[in-house]
Amino acid sequence: MRIKIITVFCLIIFGTFLTMLVKSKSLDLEKEILMLSKEQIELNEKLKHEKLEHGYLSSPEKIKKLADQYLSKDYMQVDKSKIIYLNEK
Repeated sequence: MRIKIITVFCLIIFGTFLTMLVKSKSLDLEKEILMLSKEQIELNEKLKHEKLEHGYLSSPEKIKKLADQYLSKDYMQVDKSKIIYLNEK
């Protein structure tokens, strides 16, 4: 009878310790998931901002305006199909 009580008591202590260990690990994982989720949200916002900026800066009107502002007046536009590469085989 005494051995049964000691065995049950040891099992309860072991189960409690195991539950505490699992709960601690799950809390650590939840914190890491939360941190990664916040980082993902920040990166998505940065990507959205960069896409908007790229769209704005690469629009034909903006390129024309920047070309007029920063390039010399003798600048002329070249058709891409007329470019010949010298190292082509």
